Amino acid sequence: MSNEAASVVRLSLSRAFAAISAAEEELGRIDAAAGDGDHGSAMVRGFRAATAAADTAGTAGQVLVQAGTAFADAAAGASGALIGMLLTTIGQSLPDDQIDAIAMHRALAAGLKAVQRLGKAQPGDKTMVDTLDPFIRAYGEAAASGATLVAAWRSALPAAEQGAQSTAEMISRRGRSSRLGERSRGHLDPGAVSMLYVLRAVGEALLE
Repeated sequence: MSNEAASVVRLSLSRAFAAISAAEEELGRIDAAAGDGDHGSAMVRGFRAATAAADTAGTAGQVLVQAGTAFADAAAGASGALIGMLLTTIGQSLPDDQIDAIAMHRALAAGLKAVQRLGKAQPGDKTMVDTLDPFIRAYGEAAASGATLVAAWRSALPAAEQGAQSTAEMISRRGRSSRLGERSRGHLDPGAVSMLYVLRAVGEALLE
């Protein structure tokens, strides 16, 4: 099971890299509305490095820790630090043997908490947290009701979609875009959108 889980992690990172690469220009345009337009390119750099770093032996958790460290180094900036922290913390929180839906929820929740601690963001602040928080809540409810890891993940994706879309009506309270105040309303948050693409990509990898 350990080798199989590590293989799924590698596939998930590869699928995420492909999805983010395809959306690089879109993410740059979204970011340009309130930032400097480099979110797409930074995410591509991060996932390229994470995918390369994941191509090593180890448990699923160890692979994620290696990927998270590489992501942070390559992407740099706030996004690099936050997503690197997310991947690393999830990896550190996963058991070495059986990874079921409940164990994954604990790891995801730990990752979200670490991201919020580092970025000081709460739901409603117009950040990636607005995608992650509803996704993890919905995932946890499905896992608690007995759903498998794959089924829980797929069932939580609509909550992530709704969370990402909701950022268009929010006023940014974190990062460079927070300086725009009311003018940040009407634009999606690039971090929330890229996180949605990542969660979808992982869902596709899990189905395989």
